[in-house]
Amino acid sequence: MSDHSSAAIANAFVDLAGHSLPQMKLHKLTYMAHGWYLAIANEPLVSDSPEAWDNGPVFRKIWDRIRDYGLDNEGHIRMTNGKPFKAKLTPSEKAVISHVWKKYGKFSQFQLSDMTHQPDTPWTQAYFNEGRNAKLSNDAIQKHYQQLAMAGRVSA
Repeated sequence: MSDHSSAAIANAFVDLAGHSLPQMKLHKLTYMAHGWYLAIANEPLVSDSPEAWDNGPVFRKIWDRIRDYGLDNEGHIRMTNGKPFKAKLTPSEKAVISHVWKKYGKFSQFQLSDMTHQPDTPWTQAYFNEGRNAKLSNDAIQKHYQQLAMAGRVSA
């Protein structure tokens, strides 16, 4: 079972980009990778749960780390010791992260946020039914991404 920090998965996207990414984009890409991995592997990619913030799904661990410690020179989220979070990814995890980057990396942070705000997404369900900053359930995320896969849609 995958048990990666959301910050480590966000850093994997920084590695793929080769440069720093906007914080909102890190959240959305990490959320999308988590969703696609749930749909494909039937297990979570990250250990922490995304929350329904105003601009879409947010991982509090990413938010807190950037707020408290900033980013390193390459744009990685740092641990308390200053080193970047890093995950030992399996080939299937790497494949999903790479796929998400190829599919969604070209979109701006605002376009990605708009994708997560579509009707009947896990974000809209949590935000409007449970309230601002409610946790998004892995069951809802998995179901949503399985539906996307079956429909062959690009939206997230």
